[in-house]
Amino acid sequence: MTKTVVLGFDALDFRYLDRFADSLPNFAAMREEGVEAPLESTHPPWTGSAWPSLYTGCDPSHHGVYGFFDIDGYPDEGTVVSRADVGPAAIWDYLSRDDRPSVVMNVPVTHPAGPIEGVLLPGYLASEDDPGHPKGIRDELEAELGEPYRIYSRGELSDDPEAKFAGYLELLDLRRRAALALLEREEWELAWIQVQKTDAVFHNFDEEARFREVYEAADRLVGDVRDAVGDDVNVLCCSDHGIGPVTGHVIYVNEVLRRHGFVTVDEGNGDDGPSLSDAKPSLATAADRTGSNGASPLERAFTITRRGAERVGLDPATVYGAAERIGLDGVLLDLVPDSVVQNTGEAVDWRRSQAYCASATRMGVRINLEGREPAGVVPQSAYETVRDEIIALLSNLETPDGKPAFDFVCRREERYDGPHLGKAPDVLFRPREMNNTVKTGLYGIETARTDVFDHKLEGAFVAAGPDVSNEREEAGGRDGAREAGPERLSITDVAPIAMALLDRPVPEQMTGSVPDSVVAGPVERSRYADARDGPPVGARAGDDDGEGPDSEADSGNADSEVTARLENLGYI
Repeated sequence: MTKTVVLGFDALDFRYLDRFADSLPNFAAMREEGVEAPLESTHPPWTGSAWPSLYTGCDPSHHGVYGFFDIDGYPDEGTVVSRADVGPAAIWDYLSRDDRPSVVMNVPVTHPAGPIEGVLLPGYLASEDDPGHPKGIRDELEAELGEPYRIYSRGELSDDPEAKFAGYLELLDLRRRAALALLEREEWELAWIQVQKTDAVFHNFDEEARFREVYEAADRLVGDVRDAVGDDVNVLCCSDHGIGPVTGHVIYVNEVLRRHGFVTVDEGNGDDGPSLSDAKPSLATAADRTGSNGASPLERAFTITRRGAERVGLDPATVYGAAERIGLDGVLLDLVPDSVVQNTGEAVDWRRSQAYCASATRMGVRINLEGREPAGVVPQSAYETVRDEIIALLSNLETPDGKPAFDFVCRREERYDGPHLGKAPDVLFRPREMNNTVKTGLYGIETARTDVFDHKLEGAFVAAGPDVSNEREEAGGRDGAREAGPERLSITDVAPIAMALLDRPVPEQMTGSVPDSVVAGPVERSRYADARDGPPVGARAGDDDGEGPDSEADSGNADSEVTARLENLGYI
């Protein structure tokens, strides 16, 4: 049995691995020694749905998470997703069934920390004080580190860019040292360690020097982990999606739907949706919110637009229309946080609308169906007709440059086939070349220009180690060079590949595959009993039931705390 380490870097992208190659010696060594391939994300390609796909080996229709919020009813009732919303077993659950220990650190959507054989410290979307598993593990780790272990960075919500970026680098170094400490002190066969700031730096900064500095910190983690575990351990680096410049258009899907009679406006200016935007407390302490007091003049102007519109005879469409004529429409919408911009628009009446886009990150349209939604208005007999009309509408939609707005618009069953299909939007779409983006607000305009960094469909996969295939063949890769590995992988392949490298049968429940060009040697498949059924496993003597915080109060606090972070990254 060969140990395996999975290093997950949110939004790791070959365009930056290539661009910064001269200062990334450890990534370069892995790329030279092992295999690499573009890693195609799920639909939708966002953190909330993609990381569960990575650790379960299943697409969203098999694991049940399509975004950052679980929407059981209407978007204004959505709750932040947690591990409880992810249906199938994670790779470490399968290993736990056979008493094989794992170290899991900082992986998104793994909270509250349930019992596994080994150690689990949750990541993104958890509250900052999530205790992890087993009981007391954070205290033990903090004693060894000589400082608090953090999920989120100091200054995370700061308006001071220097304080924010310094917090990023500090957290990256903390993550590196914590990983080394856990790998040294714990028993493990699988280690899965995640880094989030390789994504956040692109959402919050636009200087290439800062991108490079974060990649260099990630490279140091790769090198130190490889040195710590030795040459006889397999190491995989992967990402949940890519990232890069988005220079096309914002598409306001609900505005398009409104103009064709599908969306009804809430005359009472109700809740805009799953941002839970009324709850604004930070995950950080007050001391971490450096520079966040007071709104900018531009923010204040946007905030009063809605309140003062009737008095001065203006509405958001008038403001944006004037900005568009002088080339500033995209600038206005990019400079102002979504939580502020939403105050200038109108709200969707979720219960009276025929169909709507519940959240930009879900990349789809939900039909308000009678007998399914609590206040459904579309009769079952009209379901397919409405769906056909929406597909035709969005398929024919063009941006002002005359190009299609979307790469595809389709029925959900054309892309999904899992048991959680019913939770998916009824109509799916993907913005053209991921160079357009989507928002859900109603501002009186269907599109606006944009120039930001945002998610791309392809992330990166790099693997090296004794059980990783190193046969190299001519390939027409990014530069036509001699490369090792498949032409492309899916993120659902990562967990099966890791299982195969551990010389364990790959669960048949995992929908991903194990290409011969990645794993040297035969791969066995087996039907596992559901690894999440039955009594808790892996609990140390003296532990409680390992369930973690599960009271209504705990859940509510986690929801309210995480909202500010999602807003900070522009997800809501």
